[in-house]
Amino acid sequence: KPDLMSKPMLDSILCLRDDRWKYVRSLLTPAFSDTKLKEMIPLINQACDVLLCNLKVCADSGKAFDIQRCYNCFTLDVVGSVAFGTEVDSLKNPEDPFVKNCRTFFEMSLFKPLFILILSFPFIMIPLLRILPNKKQKELNGFFIQTIKNAIVFRDQQDASERRRDFLQWMLDSRSSADSLADWCFDVISPSATSRQNEESLASRAPSEKVQKTLTDDEIAGQAFLFLIAGYETTTSTLSFATYLLATNPECQEKVLQEVDEFSAKHMVPDYQNVQELPYLDMVIAETLRMYPPAFRY
Repeated sequence: KPDLMSKPMLDSILCLRDDRWKYVRSLLTPAFSDTKLKEMIPLINQACDVLLCNLKVCADSGKAFDIQRCYNCFTLDVVGSVAFGTEVDSLKNPEDPFVKNCRTFFEMSLFKPLFILILSFPFIMIPLLRILPNKKQKELNGFFIQTIKNAIVFRDQQDASERRRDFLQWMLDSRSSADSLADWCFDVISPSATSRQNEESLASRAPSEKVQKTLTDDEIAGQAFLFLIAGYETTTSTLSFATYLLATNPECQEKVLQEVDEFSAKHMVPDYQNVQELPYLDMVIAETLRMYPPAFRY
């Protein structure tokens, strides 16, 4: 149970329950379709270009540098652009409010003694933390909620053709298409078995029990915040360890380089489809995840 959760996390799909969870997930699932992910590629490529420019400066200097910091900035740029509609070069603008608040949040949340105590003694720590004030955490939560709400107001004032095609916009678009929910059941394992259950469930549902057919602003903020939590540290960790393993295994590095060179000769830019032509790079990433999994507990 999300005993210690607060907004915006409390409104994310991780904490929603029962019919509300089912309905919100049905709205979010199309955002990860092939078509939608293809639309997001230019935003990711834009962040990649910024990363490459920053890495070139480091490489030209001839000095050692912390590549994990570069990946931290890159991942934050991607999540900020895709989930929050915020374009920022985190490496060059460390004082940007979005960058500062994101880093403060992760510094407070991960691998602190208090976090270990909560995992070790939940029955003692959770009731205690419920009554202890946490002003900084409330300020951070308020910042992320307000950032999303400001973006929603701005998008609603824009002409449809001018709006960014990102995760945030897909959630906003779902507000107008929410009335046509095609199916209550997805991820179906046995269609024949589940269809009867769905029919019985819908037949027994009174009109007053129907789920509100739209995403609230708080729920939109919750999904964007979850995007940040799920994508920031995990992606940074994977990229950092993959770089380390390639540096310590030069023969593998040469194979990756050869594959990427051949790929670049055929394609101007990587996209959702043509990256499937990089099987060895995929194996390198899979092996990195096997050796150094970023998510150690679910």
